[in-house]
Amino acid sequence: MIYPYLCIKCDLEFEVIKSVRHIDEPEQCENCGNIAERTIAFDQSFSKMAAGDWNTPHYNPAFGRHMKSNKEAQKEAKRLGLEEVGNEPIEKIENKFSSEREEKSKRGWDSINMNLGEIKS
Repeated sequence: MIYPYLCIKCDLEFEVIKSVRHIDEPEQCENCGNIAERTIAFDQSFSKMAAGDWNTPHYNPAFGRHMKSNKEAQKEAKRLGLEEVGNEPIEKIENKFSSEREEKSKRGWDSINMNLGEIKS
């Protein structure tokens, strides 16, 4: 989970990703090292929709510009020939690696057979 924190000393707001089990552990300020207090988190997507801000373009660091939607970002990635890492279906990953293993095994046996042929000659 992502938890927001506020440093009382330098007034820095920052977020920390940690398990719910560790929610009560204190966090140090990234700026001054002082102990920061956890603030109340709220669902930003709901507040944006309620405020009418749900259709506002958001900055996408992958492209270095604002995107109107995820669909626009996907179209831009496709146009540039980019693929988002980590969102591939598990079957696609398994197929890729199993075919690579088979090819590597075949190359290994081919080289062994070739070496055996040289020894017999």
